[in-house]
Amino acid sequence: MSRRSPGSRRFLLALAAVVAALSALVVLPYLQFVLFAVLLAYVLDPINDRLARRIGPTLAAAATMMFATAVILVPVGLALATAVRQADRIVEGVETLDAEAIADQVSGRIGIETEMLVQTLSDAVENGLQGAAGNVVTIVGGIPELLIGLTVFGFVLFYLLRDGDALVAWLRGVTPIEPELREELFANFDRLMWAGIVGTAVVAFVQALLTVLAFVPLGFGNVAFWFVITFVLSLLPLVGASVVWIPAVGFLALVNRPVAAGALLVFGAVVISGSDNVLRPLIVNRGASLNPATIVVGIFGGVAVFGVVGLFFGPIVLGMLKIIVEVLVRDAAIGPARAPAAADRAAAGASTPNDGRAAGVSAANRTDPESDGGGDDADSDGTDPEATDTGAPADADSADGVDETRDPEG
Repeated sequence: MSRRSPGSRRFLLALAAVVAALSALVVLPYLQFVLFAVLLAYVLDPINDRLARRIGPTLAAAATMMFATAVILVPVGLALATAVRQADRIVEGVETLDAEAIADQVSGRIGIETEMLVQTLSDAVENGLQGAAGNVVTIVGGIPELLIGLTVFGFVLFYLLRDGDALVAWLRGVTPIEPELREELFANFDRLMWAGIVGTAVVAFVQALLTVLAFVPLGFGNVAFWFVITFVLSLLPLVGASVVWIPAVGFLALVNRPVAAGALLVFGAVVISGSDNVLRPLIVNRGASLNPATIVVGIFGGVAVFGVVGLFFGPIVLGMLKIIVEVLVRDAAIGPARAPAAADRAAAGASTPNDGRAAGVSAANRTDPESDGGGDDADSDGTDPEATDTGAPADADSADGVDETRDPEG
């Protein structure tokens, strides 16, 4: 097989770059839906694999999608829709509050100027109303695009579940690096995906659930709203649900409910935040360890670039960058040390054939005389004595193609 000419290779590289850029433009409008399908396919892969071994890959992918729709997608969709409605009610309730009365009460307790509090509360209410109205308009206006995105999401998820193993095998085959380095990168990427998707989501879900369970007996309404807010904030390391329950403690103290405030303070510090300290090292640290600052930058930067799904993929991108840089630095550090080792292996390889032949001869000389059906030690190499006794004439006859054993007059 002839190699490509330099001109052909340059043309193929340029063509690949152009097609890759066009492909990115095609995928970019629905990148969030594609990434969300990748996320969900990774989470559902263990279930899909078990089903595929029993009912085949196509039926398994369909059954897994039905399971995900019933158990994950529909509940999450209902929770988000309910949270949006409850957020609107909260904003409306805040608008009807007497800001000056609240400010007077707070200033009497902590000694802050009333005018500053009134202005702060008014600005917060106004910004909240404008943001809520803008979100409603955006959601309603984007319904056609949402339907197309959901269609893209469904197809990508189905074929990732059905042909995901083939896709991973193809990626392994076309990755132009050494096999051991390729497997190392794939393993690190898998750990990052686990930590960034499964581990972080589990920790956030547990904290959000515990926060809601604490809020309900204390009389806090709008459970879906608080669950969603706590879940999103719990994705942040070192912050978590404390951003939600600590202000709630302050609110209970302001409304003269010291017992409820103390109970929530103890429950939040011991149970809610304690769950983060217990679960996060067990689940998240199974992946590559990332600095909390890197995770925070990855979360907010990921949301800015990828949308909501960037909550998970932002830290993964920064984590992969960290791993690749570490591999490059490691290879650069041990590169000079490999040269003598390679030279030693080359020298050893040059002497290997002679050593192998010597070992083979000595092994033949040590063969048991009875292993060839009996005979002298000299015959232990398997050579026929009659053939060797004839010497050169026998070689000549064999060269002429005469078989003396079949000659009746021989």
